[in-house]
Amino acid sequence: MSKKEKRWRRVYFLLYLLIYGLVAPLSLILFFIGEESFPFFIIPVVLALPAMKHNHIQKIREKEGLSKS
Repeated sequence: MSKKEKRWRRVYFLLYLLIYGLVAPLSLILFFIGEESFPFFIIPVVLALPAMKHNHIQKIREKEGLSKS
């Protein structure tokens, strides 16, 4: 694993903590106590983040594989 891939994995880990650990639960709590309407913005973010991470890490690996040859 290269330094670039490690750095991006750390960034994605922090994004996971922020979104899954703070934003999503807070939005759902606010919805259930009646302060806000249902947070529809969470659905695409929660579903797209793992796919985005996977695709981005694959592209990094492809670039590094081509540059090493």
